[in-house]
Amino acid sequence: MWKRRVDPNPIPDEVRRFILMNGLTVPDLEALLVLRERGAAGLPATGLASRLYISPDHARTLLAKLDKLELVALADEPGFRFSPRTDALRAIVEAVLSCYERHLVPVSQLIHSAERRSSETQSAQAFADAFRIRKET
Repeated sequence: MWKRRVDPNPIPDEVRRFILMNGLTVPDLEALLVLRERGAAGLPATGLASRLYISPDHARTLLAKLDKLELVALADEPGFRFSPRTDALRAIVEAVLSCYERHLVPVSQLIHSAERRSSETQSAQAFADAFRIRKET
């Protein structure tokens, strides 16, 4: 009987590193996919919000993050367009998006496990800070 071979680690190391080091979320990747699909045509935050089923405020925050990471740029028409600043950045972002499209579940699990670890670390730090003895001034 023929067995289908499943890659136990379908996410290349450089893709994993890029996602984790930049704190990318599933909505970030979905936004990049939408903007890449539109090409040079810009998309305002309200348009992105309706495509991703998020609030316009969340879309503005998301676009500001992607702009800071130099993955999007202001379009000639109102809104943002997919525009990684360098060819090297474009290549890694294309690799990330391609991996996300082919391996949606593993990439989503990677993102959510990183978010969970970050949240747990923050909670543990807050708990530890509650017991820190402070010097009276």
